[in-house]
Amino acid sequence: MGVPRIIFTRFANADSPKLAPWRAHRRRVVGATAETGRTTPNPERLAVVWQLVSANNRELARSADVFDDFQDAVISATEAVDFVASDGAVILTSDERQGSYGWYLSIFGHPAVVCARWYVAERERRHAVALTLKSLPLAEIARGARQYVDSQSVSQRSLV
Repeated sequence: MGVPRIIFTRFANADSPKLAPWRAHRRRVVGATAETGRTTPNPERLAVVWQLVSANNRELARSADVFDDFQDAVISATEAVDFVASDGAVILTSDERQGSYGWYLSIFGHPAVVCARWYVAERERRHAVALTLKSLPLAEIARGARQYVDSQSVSQRSLV
């Protein structure tokens, strides 16, 4: 039987169009004013994100930030695993215009983990939060990052 895992994806640079939805989701869940200094400021640098996935590879949650260094992403994921129970606070959010519910996890007072998606019912959100809080402390952290390659016709992922 498998266990939850934290996997990493590395993009060629911070301007990758594939990161735009990731950043938009974070802004919508956490709010534009809650940006932290850990997001990638330099488009010339790499961009790394992490995701908590269940044993059957379903995304449960994701990093709140985009990191310009693989090691910073690993530190963030490790903090989420180590401190979720003792120093984490779940912040519930909603989008009244869309009628949807979200959440994020604040660790040491900073957004660290955001919901994988928006939920149409409060019950779904509660289930997602509970599953994430149960899975994070058990998660195995991957040793490398998948490389996301942008191309004009086909996007490919390969393990790096």
